[in-house]
Amino acid sequence: MPKTIQLQVKTDLNELAEVLAWFNQLHHDAIPKIDWLKCQTALAEAFTNVVRHAHWNLPHETPINLESTLGLDYLEFKIWDHGAEFDLEYEVSILPNEVEETATGGRGLYLLKEIADRLSYTRTGDRNCLLLVKNYSPIV
Repeated sequence: MPKTIQLQVKTDLNELAEVLAWFNQLHHDAIPKIDWLKCQTALAEAFTNVVRHAHWNLPHETPINLESTLGLDYLEFKIWDHGAEFDLEYEVSILPNEVEETATGGRGLYLLKEIADRLSYTRTGDRNCLLLVKNYSPIV
């Protein structure tokens, strides 16, 4: 049976520690360590992208809602933001095949694309929802 957790935080990079601690509630020994680390990385990148890009001009009190689900063979998270519409499919389609390891920025979408088995960004009402799904083979 899938387990789902939710969290709401303010638009503040200092909330990242709370976001990661919240996500750690889903950690399970059946998840391969590499997949768990990839999901943590993706969540950190996605959250910081919301703060730095989607909410760059919004007050710190603007909420960011998160939901994460642990299934038998997948991890999923959703992040809702109040930023402008963003064409994720287009932006991912124009990404280079590789990103400089020493680059100081611009790696977030590349990492999300590389980590996710499913990645989408949709507009509903006055919010956007980033969905990332990572499949894994359970350790038995």
